[in-house]
Amino acid sequence: MIFKRLNYQTLQSLRLQGYNILLTIGRSEDENPIYFPMKLESFNSAQANTNSGEGHTVQGQKILILDEAIQRSLNNDLNGIIQLDH
Repeated sequence: MIFKRLNYQTLQSLRLQGYNILLTIGRSEDENPIYFPMKLESFNSAQANTNSGEGHTVQGQKILILDEAIQRSLNNDLNGIIQLDH
């Protein structure tokens, strides 16, 4: 396993690899969450239309849309790390 800081370069690299969301494994309230990148084939970030800026929460897990996370990373508005399998 590889852990990388949640930053602009890492997020851009994930997007180029085809990932489009990040999912936490811990509680959504964690100050430094661990995210797993995921690829959803039928997902379109334009359909998500969120205004919260905090991501979505499903069953206590936070979901970040990768395009939104990239925009937030420009303002250093994200905390956490990304766990990669390779």
